Amino acid sequence: MKYYLIELHAHTKHSDGDFTTHELLDAALAFGYDAIVITDHNTTAPLEEVKTWDSNELVILSGMEWTTFFGHLLVIGARKVVDWRKATIETIDSSLEEIKAAGGLTGIAHPFSIGSPMCTGCHWDFHVQDYGLIDFIEVWNRLNPDEDFRSQQAYEMWVDLLNQGFRISCSAGRDWHRQEDETDSTALTYVGASADYADVLLANLKKGNYYITLGPKSHLSMKQAGKTYVMGDELRVGDSTLKITLEPTEQAKLKAFNFVGEYLVVWQNDQIIACETIEEGIEKELSLELVPGYLRIEIFGRGKGHSNKRLVISNPFYIGKA
Repeated sequence: MKYYLIELHAHTKHSDGDFTTHELLDAALAFGYDAIVITDHNTTAPLEEVKTWDSNELVILSGMEWTTFFGHLLVIGARKVVDWRKATIETIDSSLEEIKAAGGLTGIAHPFSIGSPMCTGCHWDFHVQDYGLIDFIEVWNRLNPDEDFRSQQAYEMWVDLLNQGFRISCSAGRDWHRQEDETDSTALTYVGASADYADVLLANLKKGNYYITLGPKSHLSMKQAGKTYVMGDELRVGDSTLKITLEPTEQAKLKAFNFVGEYLVVWQNDQIIACETIEEGIEKELSLELVPGYLRIEIFGRGKGHSNKRLVISNPFYIGKA
């Protein structure tokens, strides 16, 4: 399995971005992305222009950012466009069910962004009854998410849903509208997959086999009874081994921020069960006793002149009851 760099939230001139479709794809390739989802507001028009782009080096997944009065919803990989105009603050679940029936993934974009009148619908106000219909929460949004208090609010929302028993992932979204200043950092999403085909990447996104990072790259898996598990997999209670390797930031722009991982934290449900130092390029193994629920990993370190920064957040491994 390999980790592929994917951007899940990007815009063109078909909504409020400055890029043409081809300019966005060229910029994504230059940055180092392996895949991108174009999520213009309430339109999939860029998909027609994708067909005339003269490169096959970037995997392009279909997407849309539902833009409503009550929240923005990222829809990825749906076989048809589901009408966002039908959704009301109390009936969002039926729309989510329709998206799921069309094979789409659903993600809450920037749930704690300022709302109306500054940004109509940017704050998430929908009354979701079943968060099992939501695939991910965008925990890190836009530029310098490590410096934005709303990132912590979104992180806490995600963790609270995990602790309620929902199997839900966290994501990072560049919310890419235009070329950015070199002094601004952006978070990354790495998805694990056996190959960089659109359907394979989509399946692993659905599973939750991805992590988010401010720069450093990681390889992580769990071993139990001779079998290897990835994020989103379900293990059983009992003995297991976490294997994790940390690698330096690959993107030229992000190297300037000097993000360096120094220690990892292992969460099992709402408890920290391990805290260990970690060094780049050296595989770390931890023996763990699993209990029902979930297990996830975070890596902390230094960057931008500060210490104890949360640099990497994994999505959960799940542990069954028996």
